[in-house]
Amino acid sequence: MANNKFSVNTELLEGMKVKVSDNRGHEIIIDEPESMGGTDEGMTPVEITLASLAGCLSITSAFLANKMNVEINNLSIDVEGEIDEKAMSSAEIDSGFKEIRYDLKIDSDSSEDKVKKLYQSIEKYCPVSDTLEREIEVKGNLTTG
Repeated sequence: MANNKFSVNTELLEGMKVKVSDNRGHEIIIDEPESMGGTDEGMTPVEITLASLAGCLSITSAFLANKMNVEINNLSIDVEGEIDEKAMSSAEIDSGFKEIRYDLKIDSDSSEDKVKKLYQSIEKYCPVSDTLEREIEVKGNLTTG
């Protein structure tokens, strides 16, 4: 079976403001708050990471709810994580999240048992959650000129 390839590209616009584009014509702005030297015109990269998890869990929930015949009236997810504030100034401190937590809230007219089975399936099928939970290789390449 073939793998699906996903890609984005970025352009540093000014300061710390970055435009991210995909190959389907979508764009987002990633930035830092003014207190960190940015212009605060977009979410930070770590907020985008949390948003990607929340978005993927939401989409996975909707997809599986449809397959499992679970009616969703309302679904929301709160996601949070902490990063050591010293990480940006010390190579000796891991710069990533130590833990990410989420609270998935589902309002449904379906039975509690069906909703619980849905919840148990969601993380198994969410590719962003899977990526964050395991070690993967991140390979970089420098092009100059």
